[in-house]
Amino acid sequence: MSKTARRAALAAVLKRLPSYTKPRWPKPGEKPHNTIELLSGAEFEGGDLVRDIGTYLSPMLEPSWPHKIPKRLLNAMKGLRSDPSVARMRMVEEAAQTVLDDTDAGRGAILGQTVPVVEDIVERMLVYAAACGCQRAAMRCAVLCARHWRGRPTSFADPVTHGFMLSMLDYLHAADLHIPLVDVRGYVQESRHLQIWQADGDARRLVHLLSLVQEAIDTPEPGASAPDDPEDRAAILEDRAGIVRQAPPVSEAEPDDGVLWFNEDGQTYSGADLPLAPGMIVVGDVGHVKKAGKGDNDPLKDAAPIIGVRLPLVTPPADLAATRATLLADAPHAERIVDRLLRPQASREFVGNPPVLIWGPPGGGKTRLARRYGEVLDLQPAVYSMAGASDALTLAGVPRGWSTGGFCAPFRDLLRTKVANPLLVVDEVDKIGTGRHNGNAADVLVNMLGVETAARYRDPYLQADVDLSRVQWILTANSLDSIPRPLLDRCLILRLDEPGPQHLRQLATSILAEVRADRGLDELWAPSFDGVEWAALEANWAKGGSLRALRRLVETVLDARESGLRQ
Repeated sequence: MSKTARRAALAAVLKRLPSYTKPRWPKPGEKPHNTIELLSGAEFEGGDLVRDIGTYLSPMLEPSWPHKIPKRLLNAMKGLRSDPSVARMRMVEEAAQTVLDDTDAGRGAILGQTVPVVEDIVERMLVYAAACGCQRAAMRCAVLCARHWRGRPTSFADPVTHGFMLSMLDYLHAADLHIPLVDVRGYVQESRHLQIWQADGDARRLVHLLSLVQEAIDTPEPGASAPDDPEDRAAILEDRAGIVRQAPPVSEAEPDDGVLWFNEDGQTYSGADLPLAPGMIVVGDVGHVKKAGKGDNDPLKDAAPIIGVRLPLVTPPADLAATRATLLADAPHAERIVDRLLRPQASREFVGNPPVLIWGPPGGGKTRLARRYGEVLDLQPAVYSMAGASDALTLAGVPRGWSTGGFCAPFRDLLRTKVANPLLVVDEVDKIGTGRHNGNAADVLVNMLGVETAARYRDPYLQADVDLSRVQWILTANSLDSIPRPLLDRCLILRLDEPGPQHLRQLATSILAEVRADRGLDELWAPSFDGVEWAALEANWAKGGSLRALRRLVETVLDARESGLRQ
């Protein structure tokens, strides 16, 4: 590709950049996304899996549908529309695949123009099943993404072609997640945009590695002529590969989307030096900030410890399996969520997840799990309760000039922890007030969680931009009904159900350790439960339920010991 053609291709991408970087929702009044678009990362109809199933199947079940569908496949589709489940998705997929196999063998009765329709049904069922956590379907979807990507024109970098590659990486990641399938009707669809953009770091590393090795392979042997202009040489390499490079190779000074590597002396490494730890500057130029007057609060002085300083980014634990075991010892009923949070860390240089919203019944241990996750991964978590919050000041901060002036919550935690990716747990976001006096906390969260706005968040007290892009967020809620849609769109939504009686022993043992610490006791003074005490706990927590209730039971058992009620 010539330099002129490359510039034209780059200009075309820049012109439509939001199509690549923002969620692709079906537009009002238009048809839902087709299967090709869904595979490449577009969103389900209304973000609702069940709704998309109905919208997709209903036209094909009408008598006026122009394609004749075999009866067995038709019945399976009717069953899926009336009662969506992963098992019924598989029934439809298998019935459609049988129709295709029979057609290939000359035993089928469908017309040639109906074959693409049935092929689409197979692929659509795989997309639906993968969304519900089916590993087999995720593997098949990764293959489909690669297949469709190969069929796209190589000279035009449109959002669908680009999305196929990110989506393929995400499907491969999902295929490696050992998590249980979720019930379709109890499943809240997370944004596919958030899912596939978690693979952005992997994509950058892949592009960098392949382009580096390919350039070495294509380097002319000694004595062979080569273009003098590096850009001309790069264009020749691209022509040979038949591709358009969509992102520049990651440089030594910036190997991962704005993250700098530094050594123990705080200097960036170069050449063959190995990086010791990743870090980044969260507050840069503050030359425009007015100095405080005499007697006024001085935000520059308060923020001095991190202005222009590269803060380290917490790296993943060396032994993720041990970390997983520690978390599951405290929350054995949260295996699916723990795996979803930890699995991406295996391929990351520093701990990172998109904003997470954990929701479920009261007392299920949502806040406890979020806090323990931050403690175990050394993210130094802070918990902010939104119950009854009537304004945004708790999170947004207060502008200078007011006697109560102060930094926004994430900035306070950057100052407190001196790391660039601390964890903020925002508890009970479903109880945020709807008033607008002094702003609304939900609106503030939307800006803090947005990819673009977080990287340049204007702190009202400092009156300067702060990079919050690496701050980790976990929100908790009992219900999703009152949470604004823009906030839901920015979060990875995970449901935590109440623990069952099978989790009693692990949970009671973990709670006992917490109560010991709260009361200043050791294991000698508060030993593990004996047989009689376990029987009492099992009898009073026979159906599982709230962890708050279980803690009260544990404390009651300890109180009974101290009062000498047992002989």
